[in-house]
Amino acid sequence: MRVFYYDASFEGLLSAVFDAYTRREFPDALLSPADASPLLRTAAHTVKTSEEKSDRVWRALKKKLSGEALEELRLAWLSEEKESDALIFRYICKVFDSLRAETDLADAHVFAVHRLAKRVVCEKNRLTGFARFQKTRQGVYFAAIAPRHNVLPLLLGHFADRFADQDWIVYDTQRFYGVLRSRGAFTQVCLSLERAEALRSQGGRLEASLLEEGEALFQALWRTYFTAAAIIERENPRQQRRCMPARYWPYLTELQKEGAVVTRDCKVVGALPQTPQGD
Repeated sequence: MRVFYYDASFEGLLSAVFDAYTRREFPDALLSPADASPLLRTAAHTVKTSEEKSDRVWRALKKKLSGEALEELRLAWLSEEKESDALIFRYICKVFDSLRAETDLADAHVFAVHRLAKRVVCEKNRLTGFARFQKTRQGVYFAAIAPRHNVLPLLLGHFADRFADQDWIVYDTQRFYGVLRSRGAFTQVCLSLERAEALRSQGGRLEASLLEEGEALFQALWRTYFTAAAIIERENPRQQRRCMPARYWPYLTELQKEGAVVTRDCKVVGALPQTPQGD
């Protein structure tokens, strides 16, 4: 088994493609330096990420692929699915080795990349409606999300247009990073591991001391409206899960109880723990 080790970045993946064609050796597996070495490894190569190499591969892809197909590659990378890097690697090789590979949906690798991209777009579209913002005492609106795929970069344009005159933070509790938009500029936000874990356990809810006066009341009113608007006789849990997957429920204000979090299996977890002060 021939193995390529790379730094697990998209530029590193493109550099791996460059090295494969330069060396005329194609890997059976792509691993990061932290991964365990396979028992059946027969040869190994460490890829040195290079802007020059990655740019050359990307320019070559632009000549071979349409803009839509290039975007699908980027979306497939953001999926962060297991072995998606190896899938993208093989797809790129097919693009260089054949004509019109992007339209060959009968090919397993091409179809898999297309399907991954669709999943990422679907999650991005869902979170434009499922993200719930809370107004803090500083006047900044805060929303926590926990997406299966790394869709936060795809959401920034939507929220920048929707809340053009407001400062806001969207924080990914799965990947422990967020983005602050203030005065038209984007800044990455990182929290301490302890604080991020506490935030995730609370379903993204901030403690009352951080909220603007009246925000807790507004959330309670929204929960009351959601309950009052429901028609008990027409309840359809199966359809609800189809339109609003259960993995989003802990972060939805309308499905949170006062002082507690509703988990995806509809159980209520006791009183919210206090978020640690400071980072």
